[in-house]
Amino acid sequence: MSKINTSNLHIPHAMSENWQVIVNLIAQLIPVPAALIMRVHRDTIEVFSCNNNINHPYKRGDTEQLGQGLYCEYVIKHQKQLVVKNALEAPNWSNNPDIKLGMISYCGFPISWPNGEPFGTICVLDSKARELSDIATQLLASYKESLEAQLATLYQNQQLKILNSELQSRVNTRTQDLVDLNFSLNQEIDKRRAAEQKVIYHQRHDLGTGFLNRNTLEFEASRAVDITIEHPQFGASAVHIGFSNGKLIQSRFGFAVWEGILVQLREKIGYLSRYHLQTSRPTSTELVFLIESNNLAQDLEQFTQQLVEVSHSSFDVEGESIHLHSYVGVSTTNNASSGHILLQQASEAMRSCKDSGHKLIYYSEAISMAQNNLNHLENYLLQAVRSDDLLLYFQPKVSPTTHRWIGAEALLRWRHPVLGDVSNEALIKMAEKNGLIFEVGNFVLRSAIAKASEWSAVIRDFKIAVNISAVQLKNQHFAEQIEDLLTAYHLPAECLELEVTESTLIADEQVAHTTLLALHQLGVTLSLDDFGTGYSSFDYLKKFPFDAIKVDKSFIKQLNISEHDKTIVQSIIKIAKKLDLAVTVEGIETLEHEKFIIEEGCEYGQGFYYGKPMPCDEFEVCLMSKHYPDNLNQSFQ
Repeated sequence: MSKINTSNLHIPHAMSENWQVIVNLIAQLIPVPAALIMRVHRDTIEVFSCNNNINHPYKRGDTEQLGQGLYCEYVIKHQKQLVVKNALEAPNWSNNPDIKLGMISYCGFPISWPNGEPFGTICVLDSKARELSDIATQLLASYKESLEAQLATLYQNQQLKILNSELQSRVNTRTQDLVDLNFSLNQEIDKRRAAEQKVIYHQRHDLGTGFLNRNTLEFEASRAVDITIEHPQFGASAVHIGFSNGKLIQSRFGFAVWEGILVQLREKIGYLSRYHLQTSRPTSTELVFLIESNNLAQDLEQFTQQLVEVSHSSFDVEGESIHLHSYVGVSTTNNASSGHILLQQASEAMRSCKDSGHKLIYYSEAISMAQNNLNHLENYLLQAVRSDDLLLYFQPKVSPTTHRWIGAEALLRWRHPVLGDVSNEALIKMAEKNGLIFEVGNFVLRSAIAKASEWSAVIRDFKIAVNISAVQLKNQHFAEQIEDLLTAYHLPAECLELEVTESTLIADEQVAHTTLLALHQLGVTLSLDDFGTGYSSFDYLKKFPFDAIKVDKSFIKQLNISEHDKTIVQSIIKIAKKLDLAVTVEGIETLEHEKFIIEEGCEYGQGFYYGKPMPCDEFEVCLMSKHYPDNLNQSFQ
């Protein structure tokens, strides 16, 4: 058979149009400014295809003379991949002509005809220094294979034409060659179809996890709702799950590890055949499950129970056991008339679940009303802060052996004429959301320190405790603010205790460490609040200069029925003692609770057994009765 001159082979229009789709898709998925398919000639190299969905300096048909040290010339000559992260810092590439066009990073693969002759390259260029991820590199390599499969098809079609002309005189001797060639051609067609299917897959799925992406989720939700309208015996549901510590895990272990955890979670749920289940990832830290069933109520109940159980199980990451902080919202087609509404209601239910502290919530009209009430509450809070309508309650901290009140925790309260009493935790959350936390936090600190100054002048070794939010701790001048308040109200630093939760620390550990160290040097007592509820409580005792811990009340509630919780509390107290840390146990509500903490050697207890949070006047009366029972007229003035 005559030899084929590949330089004369014409790329058909349909194939060229397909290549245009490929370079546009590459530029969008990776993403980069320029995605090119280059064709090499004897003395020049040509821009054969280039993406037209992003601005860049290349045009189709542009040519460059060979011998100038081009990236693609190196790839073609050595027939291997080339990656240049930053040509400006690479001596071998500092004179590359593409630098004049502003392109300093490059990744390219060689493209060859099936006979081994070079066709050119497929490559991407960027105006900023970067190195492609493994997924992006694999994507580029898969398109190289697709292009070579198409070139093989073109090449073999040309072979087929030549063979057909020669077979006129040699039909009997060349029949087997034709059979083999047709078989090979079919194989290449199958490869091309597979490559096209891969393109469609990338358009519909999240590259990191393989789950449906947001656009496909919205399409599938609309389709599912339309089916239930036409066939009422079917039902559909959206189950939206968020993770409050997802971004923390991403920043600590990397995106790939986080995506691996999401895939593990889906695998733990299993593949259930009794209903149609699709998994999607609309955002980096959230998943949505779309369920379609002719027995929706029962199937949905079983699925959500399994999901909640799995989402609270442990995941092994680099030898460390990780627990997810998840919250789940559920909506069904009973309340939704479109796919958009179905997804929106599931999202609202998920946010309500996060705010309420529950593990799972179904959407209802009450949730929408609650969200509206929350918005009203935030507006009322703004007015309250400006009108100075907030007040402090105080809950005693008690020595369990003597019942002496040795301190108090200051808790923020707000009595609204319409909404009623609003608690400390709800107020702090709202203040953080709408930017009032500095004003609210300053009010709490100033008021608490002022009262503590009065009480410490009468009561020996009296200490006031104040909760600190993450926003306050990130303020680089926070320690100076505390020092100024202590000086202004003449309160010794050892009479102030600042309680910090793990969630406060993880917002920015470096800034938190600097601020806490400055507070420690002032002599302020630092206490790690809600101890034992987080996954790295003991780790924080090593990182930060804490003086005390506060055991979370959730462990105390179960003492009478859970030996496991009792053992946990005993272990926490023993370790705290070894580290020379003072221990406060909150949630003391019974005599049995008190006996337990006395036996374990705890210095302080707090809970309804000793006293509920109470207004300032009531607290002062009780405080005097504890210390001066024979002289209740003792004044704090």
